[in-house]
This record gives sequence, C-alpha cells and structure tokens, in this order.
Amino acid sequence: MIKVDLSDPAAPQHMPASMFDSVELPGEAYDEAFLAPAAPREHWGSLVAALDATGFDILNKRQDRIRRMRHEDGATYNPFDDPAGQGTPWALETIPLPLTAGEWSGLEAGITQRARLLERILADTYGPQNLLNSGWIPSALVFANPNFLRPCHGIQPAGNRYLTYYAADLYRGPDGRFRVLRDYGANPAGLGYALENRIVISRVFPELYHQTQIRRLAPFFHTFHRSLIQRASLRREDPGIVLLSPGPDSRIYFEHALLSRYLGYPLVEGQDLTVRNGKVFLKKLAGLEPVEAIVRLTADDSSDPFALRRETATGVAGLIQVSREQNIDIVNPIGSGFVDTPALSVFMPALCQRLMGEDLLLEHHPAWWCGNAEELNHVMANLERLTVGPAMDRSAPPVLPAERMAAIMAAPHTFMAREPLCPAVVPAWDQNRIGSRYTLLRVFACATEEGFTVMPGGLAITAADVETLTGDFPDLQQSKDIWVLSDQPVEPFSLMGGLRAVTEFRRTSDLPSRVADHLLWLGRYLERAEGLVRLLRSVFRRLSGEARPGDIPELPFLLNLLRADNILPKVPDDGVDIPRYRELSDHLNAALCDKERPDSVVAILKRVQEAARNVRDRLSLDSWRAINRLESFADNPASDPLELLDDTLFTLNAFSGLAMESMTRGLGWRFMDMGRRVERAMNLAGLIRIGLPQVCGESRSALEALLEVADSIMTYRARYRTAFQLAPVLDLLLMDEGNPKSLAFQFSQLVAHVEHLPRQSDRRFANPEERLSLEMLTAIRLLDLTGMRCSKGGAQTESLAAFLELMDARLKEFAQQISAHYLTRVQATPHFSMIGGDHQP
Repeated sequence: MIKVDLSDPAAPQHMPASMFDSVELPGEAYDEAFLAPAAPREHWGSLVAALDATGFDILNKRQDRIRRMRHEDGATYNPFDDPAGQGTPWALETIPLPLTAGEWSGLEAGITQRARLLERILADTYGPQNLLNSGWIPSALVFANPNFLRPCHGIQPAGNRYLTYYAADLYRGPDGRFRVLRDYGANPAGLGYALENRIVISRVFPELYHQTQIRRLAPFFHTFHRSLIQRASLRREDPGIVLLSPGPDSRIYFEHALLSRYLGYPLVEGQDLTVRNGKVFLKKLAGLEPVEAIVRLTADDSSDPFALRRETATGVAGLIQVSREQNIDIVNPIGSGFVDTPALSVFMPALCQRLMGEDLLLEHHPAWWCGNAEELNHVMANLERLTVGPAMDRSAPPVLPAERMAAIMAAPHTFMAREPLCPAVVPAWDQNRIGSRYTLLRVFACATEEGFTVMPGGLAITAADVETLTGDFPDLQQSKDIWVLSDQPVEPFSLMGGLRAVTEFRRTSDLPSRVADHLLWLGRYLERAEGLVRLLRSVFRRLSGEARPGDIPELPFLLNLLRADNILPKVPDDGVDIPRYRELSDHLNAALCDKERPDSVVAILKRVQEAARNVRDRLSLDSWRAINRLESFADNPASDPLELLDDTLFTLNAFSGLAMESMTRGLGWRFMDMGRRVERAMNLAGLIRIGLPQVCGESRSALEALLEVADSIMTYRARYRTAFQLAPVLDLLLMDEGNPKSLAFQFSQLVAHVEHLPRQSDRRFANPEERLSLEMLTAIRLLDLTGMRCSKGGAQTESLAAFLELMDARLKEFAQQISAHYLTRVQATPHFSMIGGDHQP
C-alpha cells in the first residue's frame, strides 16, 4: 500500500483540497471509501468532509487522546505477552468504517442464515448424526477432529439451542461482494473490544457521532441478556448468571472484565465454581450460591477437566454431566467449537440445501479439503498458487513450504487449501499521514426465540499486509469501529431500560472467596509498596542535600532499616555503617528498578498490578487508571529517583483515596482494608523494633526520621513544640487510636472488620481471628509507656521490643486464620514479605 506523507517539506506547496486526495487507489483490491481518486463513495462523503474540516492537528490530538484513553482503561490484547509485564495496547484507529443500511441488510440476512445452518449441523453432530451416516459429512471430519468432543454427544442444551452466540470474519473481495473467511462458535472473541471501540469513538467525536444516524449496540446486549433469561427459564429477580473466564492469563482478559461490568454478570474463574448433586454453585464467603447460567469464555477442551481428562485450572469438574442433566444453560454449549473447523466451510453450500432447502447467501472463501480425492488432486496441481493450512485445528503449527507436499500426502484429511486472499482496503490514519490498510470485519450474532439477531456493528481489523491481517500479530494490527448507517432516525437506548424493578432494598453483598483473597493481597502489596517508597524517599532526600553522607546523623538509622529488609548488604567486618557514595547509590537504584529482585519497588508494584488485574471487574474506572499509572515506574529511568518516588507515592495515595471514598463498605472493601492494616501493622512494628537500639544508641535525630517514614511527623510537630522525645513519639506511633498510622488504629480496624465477616455461629469471639484481633487491641491499649526513655540497661526498650515481636507473631497468626477460614489459595500469586522475613497470610 502507498502512504502519502503530507508533512514532507519536499511535498508540493499547494495542499490538496482534501487530506484524502493524494491517497492512491489499490490495484486489485476493493476500496471501501473511494470510487476513484478524490471521489469518495456516497456514504463516505459526509465522513470525509467532517474529517477534512477537523484538520490534521486536531485529528492528531484526538488520536493521542484515544491512545491515552486506551492506556487509562488498561485496554490490552494480552497483558502477559511481554516478559516485562507490559501489555500490547489495543490499537484503535481514528477513522471509523461506515456501512450503508442496504449493505448491512444483506450481511445481516447472510449471517442469520449461516448461524441457523451451523446450529442445525451442531444439533445433528451431537445428536442422531444423520449427516454423518448418510455421507454428507465425512467421518474423518468428525472423529479425527479435535473440535468434536465425544463426552458431549447426546446432550440436549437448554432451549434446544446448540449455538447461542456466534461470530464470523468477513472480507470484501475485489468484486465488492462479502465472503466469510472464518466461523467462531466455541467462545467468539472481540465483542468487548467492539463495545470499547464504540465507547471511545463516540467520546472523541461526539458531534460527528450524534449527527450521523448510526445504529446503536446496546439493543444487541439487551437482547442477549433477555434471551438468556428466557431460554434458561430464569424467573428469579436476580438470576444466577456468571461469566466464566480463564482469568488474567487470558489474552483478552480486558474484554472479559468489560463485558462483566457492562452486562452485570459476576466474573468468575473455574476455581470459584463447584458441582454438588448435579448442580453448579458459586463459592462465596457466606456459602454456596446456585448458578443457573454460564456465559463461557473458556476453551471447549478445558471446560471440564474430569470428563475431558485434561489437566487444566480453567474448567469446572463435572460441568458436562450437569449439562447432560439439563441443570445449567451454557453460552455457548460445550462442544460448539466444532463450528470453528476450517474445512467445514467446504461442505456448507451442500448442507444448506440439504438442511434448509436454500442457497447459501454468504459465500465462503474458495477452499478445498484434501481429504477428498478429487479436491486433493486439484490442490496438488495448484500447490504453488494456493495457501495451505490446517483443516481442523487452527492452532496447528504451520508447515514449511518445502515439506508441504509430504505432509499433505501423509495425512491429507488434516489439510485444506484456499485461494490467495485479496481483502478490501480502508483509509487508515497515522500521524500526518493517510494511507490504505487491508481489513477484515468480525460480526456477532446471538440466539433469540425467533432465531438469531446480529449486532449492528462489529470489529474491523486492519493491517498493512494480508499475512499480518490474517495471522496472530496483535502488535501490528489496528482496529476500527464499524458504523452501520440507518435510513431512519435512531432512538436512544439504555441497557438499564429492560431490567426488572427493584422490589426490596439491599445494602450487603457477598463475593467469591478467590476475589476476597486477591483483594486482601492487593491491600497488602499496596501498603508494602508505600512503606518501601517512604523509606527510600527519606534516604534519597538526605543524600540529595548539601551534607555529605557521613555528616547526616540519622542516615545510619535509615540504612539499618534497609539492611533489615536485605535491600542493603549487612555491615562489613570493618564496621563502616555508611558505604561509599557510589556503592550506596548502586544499591539504592537496584532497590528501585531491579526487576529481578523480589523486594525492589518495581517488583512490588508489578505484584500490585497483578493482584489488581485479578479483581479488575471490582475496581472503578478511576481506580484502574490509578493502577495503570504505576506502569510508568518501570519505564522511567532512575535519573531523578526522588521525583520518581514522589510521583509513585502520589499515585498510591490517589488509589487509597479512591478506595476510601468510592468503595462501598462491603466485604470486598473490608478484605482489601484488612490487608492494608495487617501489612501496615507489621511494617510499623518492625520499624520500631529494629530502630529502637539505634534511636537510643547513636542519634536522637533518628526519631525524626522514624516519624517521617511512619508519615506522622506533622502530627507530632503540631502537638509537641519541643525536641523529639522517645515517649511521645512511641505514644503517637503505637497507642494513639486517632492516628491512622498507629499500631492501635490498625488493630481497632481489624476488630471492626472481623465483626462484619460472615460467621457460622452467632456467638461472638467463637473464631480464632476474632479472639486474636481483640487480644492485639487489648494488649496495645494496656501498654504502659509512662516514663519510657533510653537507659543504660535498656530494660524498658528490650521489653518493648519483645512486645512488638509478639505482636508481629500475632499478626502473622491472624493472617493465617483469615486465609484458612475464608480464602482459597491462588497459586499463581507469589507472596513476599518486607520486614522480618517471609510471612504467609
């Protein structure tokens, strides 16, 4: 494709009337936007004019805004495709792709017919198998096909709907006709990204969007939800529908979280569900909750590890048997991945006539299955021209060109061949450039009582070449919003309009044990990060001043705290507390940015992000944007570590403020706050216990540093207009329940949280965690600091150190009891400690 750079200083002095005028038409491919150079198609005319009126500068700014919005929303294709943990950003391009009402009407009819046909094929394949017995479908296409799941044969799904959600990839050929390239039935991806694209584009171009009669997407989601309730006979006010995801390891977890939030279905993983007495239940803190329908976003072959004999953590053991007993509605039913079989398209024209008495409205891309002798001969005679690929398993590794002939002859039924693809091109925006990119359209349909309905829009994928377009190259692909134009005025529509009226108020909510576990560890990692950032910031502040390291009296105290965390090496044999400046700087920079160190700031922040990803559907958009800002820590060089630490602390505090002001005081907030309180209490107890000997031994200015690290120095100065003294400092940090940073405050909050947790007995303090929290609060309240001072014998400080060590042990025991009583372990999340060695929840 040719791209014209309009910013080139060597370009002609007189700019063309339109920024599109200099874009040359492709040779053979169909151009979606232009009939001829500078001659847009009728339905593109208003869009081209609007973009011309906007101008390059504004469009560049809006593209930058789109990019920022994607980053703030955390829109990624695969959060874990990068070893550094950086996701591939979901690339949304500024210029949408409009389709006329007439074009869409034809596509809608073709997709509806195709979905009906595929559902009948599924019903026969997993039922009487008449097509197989009569030879309309070859046996190899079924029994040698990994997409056909034998344990699912004979299952009749809810409402007798074998295909409830369907997607297809379309392209427009050089003749201007749409054809189907691929079908998706197992768990079609892209619906959430299409929704995200529409949300973003409508915000970036609000005037253009509202002035254009564009069909809305919300009615499709409303129909999806209503049909699910009707099909499964879910008549309760709050139907038990869940959205089953593989979890954050999924390449499209962003989409799962977005759909969960938009549809209002709880986002669960396989470990959240259990099968009891032929029914599915959701494991929650208060007990088991019945599940009546599952929107399945997991692969067919990993949906039930028991029936399918696969080692997988994403499925639910016994789910296929529950389906066989018709006690659950699954969207899509397990086994619907048979639709994804590439070679099935070869037989669809004949099957359409056989099953429906109709011609196929949407042709498939020309293809030949090598399992048929006649078609095999055609493929072998045209092997150099055709594109050879797997006939059944799309994920099969590609065959080298030199080995294709031998591979085909060895197992011909596993291969098929296609004509070379020549899809249409669309205008594509780049900074100061407009060029052409090849495009595919992914469209979606869902089952209704009347048949199928197609979402008026979809996902357009673009790329610079055909190989990139059809391959797995998300970092080289872009997406567009598809605008289906309407001949009639488009009425506003809200997804909330079809919901039932509320019959009674609710002020409590339960949550799955796995979610509570991740929220608790999110709180712990947030507090752990904040504690280390404050400690390092105190060190860098002193090193960035005029004084030399050896002239800073409290520096040995701060460095000793870092040594307790193994961030700095132990004091060498020569007894020099302060290492050379260069050596010290290297150690501190490693504590900031060394990704290989589990105790570095960047490593802890990564665990914050991982824990947040596991509960993404539970966090507000503002909270998620704050989490996303933490990515900049790894990207910024440590040339100005003090500024970097200040920015990071600001972001952490912003998230804490959002959590405090925005999160409902339900169980989710309580578990996250319990994590913070446990971690803050352990950190503070460790700081004081480790720092006491040096406070009393070498430098009284260490008290000021201790208050600074504990974020309590302003409170102390406001209360005491004297020098820093040990007793009032300890009273403020240990016993003052009005100080949110004190040990007593943490214990009082833990007592309050435990009182609100679900319990099996009405008797108070029947559980170990209740008794432990009350014991810690009582002990700190009874602590006597009167006359506390540093003495030669050190009896008072030694007694206090022993007390703090006991509190640390009690906190660890408390965390273990909470975990044992309420939480499931999440093996994928490593748990590391800060001060005082490893500790587990």
